[in-house]
Amino acid sequence: MAVLLADDFDVALLSSEEVIAPGTLTSTLPTDRPCVLAGWSIGGMLALEAATGVADGSMLCLIGSTARFVAGDDTPHGVPMAEVRSMSISFRRKPEETLANFDVQAALPHDLIARAEPFDGDQDDCRKLADGLKYLRDADLRETASRVRVPTLILHGQEDRVISVDAADDLSRRLETSHVRRMEAVGHDLPVRCPEWIVSNLIDYWKNDVARTDAG
Repeated sequence: MAVLLADDFDVALLSSEEVIAPGTLTSTLPTDRPCVLAGWSIGGMLALEAATGVADGSMLCLIGSTARFVAGDDTPHGVPMAEVRSMSISFRRKPEETLANFDVQAALPHDLIARAEPFDGDQDDCRKLADGLKYLRDADLRETASRVRVPTLILHGQEDRVISVDAADDLSRRLETSHVRRMEAVGHDLPVRCPEWIVSNLIDYWKNDVARTDAG
């Protein structure tokens, strides 16, 4: 997807593991010019956190993401806490099997597209993924979303079995300025399966709704 965006933007590609520590993503963003901040799943949550500090004229794009991964009183679409804890325990015991099961769920309703870099059970990789699960368990960005002032494009797979499509509507309700677009018959692996659709929608929203064409 970064390659497809390179004709229109100066792209900096960061993994969620690189910026999961508090304040890390914010510190990498320009403060003197607008930017387009995009993130998928947990990366979208991290982007949402950082979006409160971007320059005027910027844009946020949240792909298959949510303000609160765990179910709560006003987030019934979230994953029950018991399931999140069970996944954390399973990951500690059988990391390869747990991640493989997650990948299958992310691909539904389609067959799995193999990872470009297969998980090898390395201790450092396990630690990073465990940190990610902890973040999903604890992060609550509902109030943060209400403080985001930049236009936000929300892209979601209609058949997402990991983060319900209802989370897209919930995000839109909390954000000051947003637009939701759904891709039919696609699940959580939307960026892997439909990168051209994401790039087309992102560029369209940037040029026609945010009304700027000079950002990098």
